[in-house]
Amino acid sequence: MKIRKSILAGTAAVVAAGVLTACSGSSSDNGGSSPKNSAGSGTSTASVQLPAGAKGDLVAPMVIGYPPYAMLESGKAVGVDVDLADALSGPFGKKVQQKKDSFENALLGVNRGTYFGAFGADVTAEREKSFDQVAFLEDHYEFLSLKGSPAIGGSMDDLCGKKISMVAASSSIPVLKEQSTTCVKAGKGAIDVKTFADQGAATLAVRSKQVDATTATVTNLGYVAKQSGDVFTLGGPHYLSVYIGVATKKGSGMAQSVADGIDALIKDGSYQKILERYGVEKAGVTKALVNPSPNPTN
Repeated sequence: MKIRKSILAGTAAVVAAGVLTACSGSSSDNGGSSPKNSAGSGTSTASVQLPAGAKGDLVAPMVIGYPPYAMLESGKAVGVDVDLADALSGPFGKKVQQKKDSFENALLGVNRGTYFGAFGADVTAEREKSFDQVAFLEDHYEFLSLKGSPAIGGSMDDLCGKKISMVAASSSIPVLKEQSTTCVKAGKGAIDVKTFADQGAATLAVRSKQVDATTATVTNLGYVAKQSGDVFTLGGPHYLSVYIGVATKKGSGMAQSVADGIDALIKDGSYQKILERYGVEKAGVTKALVNPSPNPTN
């Protein structure tokens, strides 16, 4: 997360919290009936049935600091996750509220019922044990380093002895730790994994030469490289092809509602416009997938 999770200035972004109303709040919604299509700024006119437990306002976390998924522009929270959550107000028939939070707290909030879904979460086998997930992008991981610094080769073995930054709880952590073990067994240097609260801090570690590179999804890092001008370069091995999705509370029924909502946005063109707004249309899907295989076919 996702995420996912503005890097560009290398600072932790701050955004005023939106109005927070828990899902258990009072509402005239009768739970399970077709919702009205009167709320929110989404442009879809489709109608999606929400699970019976989804009463009151729907709240989603905004994990700011993960362009192009969620970041600040002129003080306003924008990004794929932010815009998609907002657009779901249309198919859901009720306004989706958004509240700034960390990625880790976002996932905890889903299980507590504070949030109906955490946007920008990687779809992983481990995570599917605790969440129902809805894939809305297909992505993979790469590495971002300073231009002019020693290039990282195209093999995972080329990471041996490197210092790599990433966001805490990132799906890349177990992959690099496993590779580090392989490096040591081969008599090479271990990979020094450095975790940070958000991608902005992880990228700042590269700029300040605390680490050799940072790793995240190519949609995230590609946006950073484009926005930073001639500072960074993308490279290194491609690994961990992954679906990017929305993590919902397991067994709540919300995953299918989110998938139906995204499919409605795909059908009316809103989804494509959101992706094009942030240059990630190549990672788009033709249909939202509920609990897909964590290893998409490239």
